[in-house]
Amino acid sequence: MKQLSIISFTLLLLVISLSNRANAQSLSPDLDALLDAKLDSMHVALNNKSLSGAIKMSGNYHWKHAVGISSTFVPVTTDHVYEIGSVAKTMTAACVLQLVDEQVLTLDDSLHEWLAPIPNISGDITIRQLLQHKSGLYDVLGNPSCQPTLLTYQDSIWDPEVLVYTFIMPPPNQPGGTWSYCNTNYFLLGMIIKAATGNNYYTEIRNRFFTPLGLTTPAIPAYETVSSPVAHLWLDINGDAILDDAHTFFFNWLSLNSAAGAAGGYYATPLETSEWMRTYMRGDLLSAIVMDEARITVPAPGLPATTYGLGLMKKQFFGYTGYGHGGDLSYSASSWYFPDLDISVTVTNNDANIISWELSPVIAELLETYVNWLSTAETDELTSSEPLFSVYPIPFTSEVNIDIPQEYTHRKISFEIYSVSGNKLSTTSVNTYNESTSVLTVSGLDRLSSGAYLLKIYTDGELTQIQELIK
Repeated sequence: MKQLSIISFTLLLLVISLSNRANAQSLSPDLDALLDAKLDSMHVALNNKSLSGAIKMSGNYHWKHAVGISSTFVPVTTDHVYEIGSVAKTMTAACVLQLVDEQVLTLDDSLHEWLAPIPNISGDITIRQLLQHKSGLYDVLGNPSCQPTLLTYQDSIWDPEVLVYTFIMPPPNQPGGTWSYCNTNYFLLGMIIKAATGNNYYTEIRNRFFTPLGLTTPAIPAYETVSSPVAHLWLDINGDAILDDAHTFFFNWLSLNSAAGAAGGYYATPLETSEWMRTYMRGDLLSAIVMDEARITVPAPGLPATTYGLGLMKKQFFGYTGYGHGGDLSYSASSWYFPDLDISVTVTNNDANIISWELSPVIAELLETYVNWLSTAETDELTSSEPLFSVYPIPFTSEVNIDIPQEYTHRKISFEIYSVSGNKLSTTSVNTYNESTSVLTVSGLDRLSSGAYLLKIYTDGELTQIQELIK
């Protein structure tokens, strides 16, 4: 074997702890501008009051942008929090599933093992059925007397026990049968969290997730202080078909916020919602066994092209599988994690005329913009549209191999690795070339955090190939 001395190799690597959020990295200006423009255009297409979006990537990179108004003449910023509705179900589910990991409870535990009997609720319903919306129960928020009662007593706090006992009606389906979205399931899960831990669900969620992850904006105002500026909700209050700035009324409607509770009572910024969704959905908070259980989905009639797992939805966007959730409580939100890219995308809206499913195209457009930018960055410089070098394994762990075609073994070849944000990452690495097999081994990659990267291969100084890498 002889060394291929004409190969010069430069690996560009920057290792930054995800926990060091103060050192969040800036995006490539080109990508940032493309994403900003896309969100702006979707805001125009929806003709809504405001959109705020964020993408969380590996390596502590992110994008965030907001467009539109909070109140009259007051624009929204990326610091504004929005009500995220049923995206909160992922938080309640994660708390329950951590208790499963801790062997405090099991997915097949029945309600009668944790809660006292409740009229019209079978004690044989399991925790798994609650998480997956297969309990067959009646949705208490759909009770015709629920909203009028919450309006009459706007300043009252409705704990889940009182809410369920007051508004529950006979179940429309049998446990384990037809899938049917039902907020009652998550009120009961909040009650189980309290029975299992001695703490209210919002205390457990904060102690387990928000505080350790350094998330400062998520809060449920019926029980906690919201310290961030709130994007005002625009809602038709008096029935004249004209949207009103409903902030004072809606934000102080404590009976509704507390009633939504474990099923959808949280406010948060899109960026921290994306940070939450990426951390949770990639499996950082649960064992692999329990996370695999959560990702097993069933058909969800009524949800467009979507299946449902244990407190999460599964849906395709621009050819990529997303795990996440939508949410509606006059505001709307949509937040998804894409494992093939290791990114999460969140969009929020403060216009009551727009529901979360109408935000799905915004998610898809942002994802398409991001993916196209990854695949076309500098492609005008490529000397060949066909890949000349075989790169493997993908995904990798600590090293990748690059097959060098025979005709290239005596040409100057250099390599660069970029973050998904378009920034060069630099360090030195040990590389060896085996002429007998024409393989170059790029080692020293174990320090890279999990996620997506771009490998750029240059021949005689010209860009020859761009290869997406996944760790």
